[in-house]
Amino acid sequence: MDVRELRNHLNLSTGGVERPEAREPATLEDTTFDQASFGSAIRRLRGERGWTLRDLSDRSKISQSALSRVETGQITLSFDRAHALARALDADFSQFLSQMGPGDTPRGPSPVNAHGWRSVTRRGQGEHVTQPNADYEYLCTDFLYRKMVSGIAVITALSLEQHGPFVTHPGEEFVHVLEGTLVVATEFYAPLTLDVGDSLQFDSTTPHALYSLGGKGARVMFSVTDPRWE
Repeated sequence: MDVRELRNHLNLSTGGVERPEAREPATLEDTTFDQASFGSAIRRLRGERGWTLRDLSDRSKISQSALSRVETGQITLSFDRAHALARALDADFSQFLSQMGPGDTPRGPSPVNAHGWRSVTRRGQGEHVTQPNADYEYLCTDFLYRKMVSGIAVITALSLEQHGPFVTHPGEEFVHVLEGTLVVATEFYAPLTLDVGDSLQFDSTTPHALYSLGGKGARVMFSVTDPRWE
């Protein structure tokens, strides 16, 4: 299976996939990654960079023991943690998928066959991921083929300098400030300050950076879409 076919299988293409007749909704068990394939891809990418497990652990904030179990196929990760791990490896998710060899197809039906699904996260039970500029709690992560990622984040970067270079990615992004003061800096506009209760939705292909004011991390609700998931 080549990369294009694999992307279509995971619904990461830019569109044009015909919708077949409806089938039974995909279950969580049906939509997990093949553990051995997932682990071999992570190990291959880590090896190409000359990193030890400790190096990858420091970058991803995932313990060495957990990473070792992922690489040996004993456990797998949620979709959001897989994205976080891809970022730690300096690889976008499609590049990660391209590292899977022939026959490394994730299990489960095509996402276009999934109808009527739902996902629930109880208070405090989200997937927690720490990144250099924010602490994330990803919500409703048990269904892998959704078209957006949502959650709560504390933006720990306190200045544009601390944040570092602008970031850009496909899709759209939404933020709503729950606590504190958030600044959204973009390449083409003056920095925008958002206070509690303010919301913003924007084209995330625009180079952007989010940071907090007042010496304390702003707490925000966010959603991110990606047209490759449609």
